Order: sequence, then structure tokens, then C-alpha cells
Amino acid sequence: MEKNVKSNAKRTAIKISLLATVSLLLLIPLAMIEGVIEDREETKNAVIEEVANSYAMQQFVSAPLLTSFVVEEKLVDKKTDASGKQKYLMNYDKECSQVDYKADVVTDMLHRSVYDVIVYNSHIKIMGGFMITDKEMRARNIDFSFKVSDPKGFSNPSQLTFGGQTFNLSRRSDYFIAEVTLPASAKVGEMIDFAFSFDLKGTESLFFYPSGDGNTTLSINSSHPHPSFQGTLLPDHREVKNDGFVATWIVSNFNSFSHDNMGVKFVDPANPYQQSMRSAKYGMLIIVLVFVAGLFVEFLTRKEICTIQYAVIGLSLVLFYSLLVAFSEFIAFGIAYVAAASMTTGALIFYFRAILKNRSAYMLGAFVALVYAMNYMLLQMETYALLAGSLVLFLLLCVVMFLTANINNKKELGKMNNYETIE
Repeated sequence: MEKNVKSNAKRTAIKISLLATVSLLLLIPLAMIEGVIEDREETKNAVIEEVANSYAMQQFVSAPLLTSFVVEEKLVDKKTDASGKQKYLMNYDKECSQVDYKADVVTDMLHRSVYDVIVYNSHIKIMGGFMITDKEMRARNIDFSFKVSDPKGFSNPSQLTFGGQTFNLSRRSDYFIAEVTLPASAKVGEMIDFAFSFDLKGTESLFFYPSGDGNTTLSINSSHPHPSFQGTLLPDHREVKNDGFVATWIVSNFNSFSHDNMGVKFVDPANPYQQSMRSAKYGMLIIVLVFVAGLFVEFLTRKEICTIQYAVIGLSLVLFYSLLVAFSEFIAFGIAYVAAASMTTGALIFYFRAILKNRSAYMLGAFVALVYAMNYMLLQMETYALLAGSLVLFLLLCVVMFLTANINNKKELGKMNNYETIE
């Protein structure tokens, strides 16, 4: 009996070593599948860039500037100028003392091949004011200007209202400029109000720059229900609902710089590649769990699953991720996951049945289905995925410890040797 026990223990050790080797070798096709997912995502990003080049890129809107062209006199060498002074035309840029952005955004989905690209069309109103200094009062000319990062998306500008007067905007390179004049009653220290609006379209993201010399407010209202607030400044207030969101930023010159930005990225929650990649990260865990379950079935039924058959089982578990990403490009991720998991589980049940030739094949197939269900739950949890996954692994480890506690006990091994096969 003792000799048989040692022989069984040796065979078990060899079997576990071979399965560990197979598991490590399966990392190669699993890495190849992850590479395919990354390639598909890169292709989608290339499609997004292609659409953006034709439609309009993500947009950045700058705070307006007031540029004053002032004639200044400077002392020079008297040998070159009898008066000792030379006149220069200097230009001074002044950021607004207050700027208020308001953006109403409507998103749309463009389709290119199997890929979806989020684009938007927005109506933007910009209001605010400039504090007048002596430079503006002495200026020969004054230009009001602002910039958008991709002028291709700019359209339908209103007239600029500046100090109670109206002016037309014109484009110079990437800037939109209006030559303005101060009201006749303007005084140093007085605030000159301005207001204008325009339509702006772009792809995926919309950002605004605050004024570096004043206070800034931004309000974005959209029907898109999946915003991702980004930039160096996050909103002070936000309300996200199923039918859209409203977000508000309140920024002062004490806590921001002109190179800061604030805005939103319109996210597609149905992006299959991120979820497929997250699922593939659990691939080795699923393989190990199924292999361990197979070993227990062997011990209980005295039916052997050879190493090559374990390799085939592992390859089928890896192929699941290829099916998942392929299906998810055409249908919703949840449906794609159920379809891929059902196909893989069904194929494995038939394979287990052919190998084991008893009802334990269905038990093993049910375990595979349970593992896929648990994996899907982890994918949906996101925030608590690590905690939930760690707890599940701990519970499984406790089960394994309990079942293997007496594996070397002669009495238990004797019982296992006499175990009646389940037919």
C-alpha cells in the first residue's frame, strides 16, 4: 500500500509539473491574442484620426485677447537723432479681466467600417470684459482676437459686441480678429464688456483655456450621458444623468494659469477593446482554475485527462478572447461575451464528455460557465474588481486547501482508490 501511495504521489507531482509547463506555454497564444486586441484598438484610433482630419479635430478654445498698438518714444543716441528720441510702434497684449464660456453640445456617431467615432456640434457663447488702461486709451489701433485649435470646425460667428458697438470677425491664420474702437466715453479703469457666439464642431473632446489675468467661468451642457471630465482643472459642479450632463467650472487668476485647460471628452462606453483587454488579463487565472478543477475530477472519477488534452482545453480557453473581440465589433459587448462563453463552454462539455464518459463532464462544464460568469462580474465592477477578485481567489484557495489537506493520508488515498466511478 505504501508503495502504491508513493507511486500515486509521484505521478501526481509529474502531472502537476506538466500542467504548469502547459500553462506557461499558453501564455504565448494569450499574448498573441492581447496583441490582436491592441492592433484592433490602434486601427480604431487611426480611423478616429482620419475622421477628425476630415470633420474637425478635438477643439481647444482660447480666452480673448486685446492687442493695443501704441506709439512709444524711446531715448536714442543724439548723434543719430537731433531730438534724442525715436518713435516705435509697440503692441501690448491684454487678457480679459472676466470671461464666461457657455457651450451647448450635441453629439453624433459616425460609422467607418466596423468602428464608431463620436463627433459633436456645439454652440458657444463667450462673454466678459476688459479693464481699460492708459495703453488702450493711447492706442492707434486695437485688435480683439481669440483662437480655436482647428478652424475647420468654426462656423456661423455672430457680430462681436464690444463696448456697446458691433464689429465683424475675420480670420487671420488660426486666429479670429476684429478691429475695435473704444467708446467715446471710455475712461481708464472702466470695464468694457464684450459678447459674441459661434458654432464649433469637433471630434471626441472640447476644451477651454481660462484667462490668465482674470476670473473664468465655464458651463457645458450636453445630451451625451457618458462624459469624462479632463484637463488640468476639473468642474466645481457636475450633474450626470441618463439623458445628458451639465458641468460648471469657476476659476480665478489666483489658482490657474493661462496654459491650464478644462473640458470634457465624450466617451463611448461600448468600446469593446478596453473591456476585451481587461478580460484577457484574467486569461491565465481562468486557465489555472479550469486545470485545477480537471485534476480534482481526475482524483474523484479515476478517469485520466492526458497532458495533450489539457493543452487542447487551454487553447480553447484562449480562443474565447479572439471570439469575444470579433463578436464585440458587431454587437454589444455583453451579448458578445455571452455568445463567446456559450460557444466555448459548449465545445468543452462535448470534449469533457468524450474524455471522461460520465456525468462529471457536465460538472466540469458547469464550472467553466461559472468561471466565465465570475469573470464578467469582475469586468462590470471596475472600481471594486481587485477587491472582489482577491476575495474570490482567497475563497477558492481555502477550498483547495480543504480538499487537499489529507491527500497524502493513506486512509484517504485508499478511499480514493476504491471510489466508485460515476457513470
